[in-house]
Amino acid sequence: MDFNLLEGMIDTHFHGLIMERKELNTKEVLNKAFESGLEYAIDIGTEMSDFSKRYKLLSKFEKILFAAGNYPSEVEKDTVPNLINSLETIIKNNKIVAIGEIGLDWHWNYGTKELQIELFEAQLELANKYTLPVLIHNRDADKEIIQILNKTKPISGGIMHCFSSDYKTAANTLDLGLAISFAGNVTYKKNISLREVASKIPFNSIFAETDSPYLSPQKVRGRTNHPGHIGYTYETLSDCQNIPLEDLIQKIRNNFLNLFNPES
Repeated sequence: MDFNLLEGMIDTHFHGLIMERKELNTKEVLNKAFESGLEYAIDIGTEMSDFSKRYKLLSKFEKILFAAGNYPSEVEKDTVPNLINSLETIIKNNKIVAIGEIGLDWHWNYGTKELQIELFEAQLELANKYTLPVLIHNRDADKEIIQILNKTKPISGGIMHCFSSDYKTAANTLDLGLAISFAGNVTYKKNISLREVASKIPFNSIFAETDSPYLSPQKVRGRTNHPGHIGYTYETLSDCQNIPLEDLIQKIRNNFLNLFNPES
């Protein structure tokens, strides 16, 4: 199994339980990743029913942090009030570092746009109630995402995860005090415009992620992704930002500690 890591690298977004469903041994992968230099990683929630399974799978890892949130597709499973009540119960009873992933997805048209917006806004309000950062999913919904974030600004900040939009959307995101995270797709040969966006992101607002088990970087494309591949994205971002890889590692580490305060 291929790993590309240096000491201090961080994966801000992976899905451990879904990695298991893709027939990866998540615990084995993470053990090797931490031995190889991974410092922290955040296991991301997409539905309320999976939290106890995620926690059971990964709670033994001291440097794995947990987020919880309702993905846009959840509007097809339950009412927004019920989804929010379930999320709030998890927040009250567990150590959660962020609400996510949450947002809008116009590509798959889950439920209705109105329900997706209602769920997104309600989760932003919940994040503000508990002073938690947000991890935002945006697919083909740039305009509406920015409008909603201007209406209900995340007071504790957050990240636009797996950024794949244009620089105008990036600039609007930064103006809201949010950071931007790049995944393996920034490494793809044809993604020149996305690398141009990455080159313009301030050092204090940039993160890297795998979004495992999805979006394997170019050099391991076709294989199931995992946090041990985060180094490929770091390398591309280092080139985009025109700074040494070791400097980028430190800058992302500082951003991570400032936003999530994992040692509190």
